[in-house]
Amino acid sequence: MNLLEIFRTAIESLSANKLRTALTMLGVIIGVGSVVTLLAIGTGVGNNITSRIQSNGTNILTIQPDNRASSTARLTAKDVEALAEVPQLKAVVPSVTGNSRVVAGLESQSASINGTLPSYFEARSLTINDGDLFTADDSDARKRVAVLGATIAEELFPDGDAIGETILIANVPFKVSGVLKASGTSFGASPDDSVFVPLAVAQEKLFPQRNGGLYSISSIIAVLRSEDESAAAQTAISAVLREQHGLEASQADDFRIFNQAQLAETLNSVSATLTAFLGAIGAISLIVGGIGIMNIMLVSVTERTREIGVRKAIGARRGSIRLQFLIEALTVTVIAGLIGIGIGVGISALVASTGAITPEVSMTTIAIAFAVSVLIGVIFGLYPAWRASLLSPVEALRYE
Repeated sequence: MNLLEIFRTAIESLSANKLRTALTMLGVIIGVGSVVTLLAIGTGVGNNITSRIQSNGTNILTIQPDNRASSTARLTAKDVEALAEVPQLKAVVPSVTGNSRVVAGLESQSASINGTLPSYFEARSLTINDGDLFTADDSDARKRVAVLGATIAEELFPDGDAIGETILIANVPFKVSGVLKASGTSFGASPDDSVFVPLAVAQEKLFPQRNGGLYSISSIIAVLRSEDESAAAQTAISAVLREQHGLEASQADDFRIFNQAQLAETLNSVSATLTAFLGAIGAISLIVGGIGIMNIMLVSVTERTREIGVRKAIGARRGSIRLQFLIEALTVTVIAGLIGIGIGVGISALVASTGAITPEVSMTTIAIAFAVSVLIGVIFGLYPAWRASLLSPVEALRYE
């Protein structure tokens, strides 16, 4: 019996018990669909995390006061001046931040207020969509100008005409000079929901009573000349700030340094582990489906004992019998695997349509899912096939 004839016989045998075959396939369908969906969601979450971090920039270090070490911890303009001398840094950008109610005519929204320097926009890769960014001259002259994030601009000015209009931040009037392009979500306050004003104006008019003092700094962005100098830059920054703050060798740092590149690596590692874990959960469903296939194939061997006896009596070899039952098991798992892949891709597309997560179904994921379904057919179909091939023709023909 050639391979084509064996395959035709397998299809006929499976078609004779359609409901049983469908129920047998169900376990593999669920398993493969789960693997594809969970791996796609895990990959999508990982890509989302990576894009968020990259949107903040991976060539920057963020420095903030650490109030865990000291209740009086703060950063000042003198710290910024001292850090500007660190050779590994291309730019040092201070910011003072807080939340406030922003009013434009009859519209009112709560927003994150960021008092900073014009170089902040370049450091964070933020670009203007309409109007102009405020300049160093605006900052030096204490001009009350503001640049709006894309979302807050749309909320305050639904008609889209924000440039030149006046807004109130904590009852202080500011003229809108520009609106940023949408940058998407990010860790921390999103630029899309933020209002940017000159640093000196924010310190003097918006946040004069903050605990760190009139000219305290909420955070400092240190832009690296090269990502390869990250470790050296962190060491140099730590040494400079400890000297600036008069810390003894036995005292802990009263500041924290966040490395975006290291954060990206850590979160990518966590994401990969999560994806593997989700894939393992789906694999459990596949194993259960495989056990179901073995069970049904063993039942099929028992039901077709006389058929096996007749085939052996007319000269069928053990290898031919083994191959027939193995192909039956493979046919079930391959068809179920293809259906499961289709369901997994469909569910992933449905999840993507919600906008919450964008699952990524790669060809690698599909190939793995299909290969596993074939492997399940081989592993769980091999024993029933082997058992069928061992039946004695005489005993098989006598079987009732």
